[in-house]
Amino acid sequence: MKKCLVVISVMCLTLLAGCGGNKVLTCTKQLSSTGVKMVQTANVKFSGDKIDSMNTTIVATLPDSYKSLIDTFVKQFKTQYEKQYGSYKAVKVKTEKVSDSDIEINIDFDYKSLTDAEKVKLNMAGSEDYDVNKKTLEKSGFTCK
Repeated sequence: MKKCLVVISVMCLTLLAGCGGNKVLTCTKQLSSTGVKMVQTANVKFSGDKIDSMNTTIVATLPDSYKSLIDTFVKQFKTQYEKQYGSYKAVKVKTEKVSDSDIEINIDFDYKSLTDAEKVKLNMAGSEDYDVNKKTLEKSGFTCK
């Protein structure tokens, strides 16, 4: 679970991009920890050369041996992400069980509404260049399209 937080933090550090026109940068990464498989998808939407919003979706798939614990996992993920992002008005977190073995965590960042201080605190301040951030995500194990 802690690896998931690290991945989110790394993603947040690198999800700053921008470019002319309206674009969406979509990147995915697959992880596995203690039998739990996770697919993380990051979407960054741009308006002109500025970031408009960012969304991260993590789908955690439990192995059969953990299925009976799915409600515990949901509560743990919910607590973990709400603690990390719950104090920011521009960040919305939703955690839910989507099947007997799948949990979905959805984190929406209204980037335009974040203050400069909040961006720094969330490790989201830095380059707004689309290509630089795409390369950074790819170096951290994401596949971008």
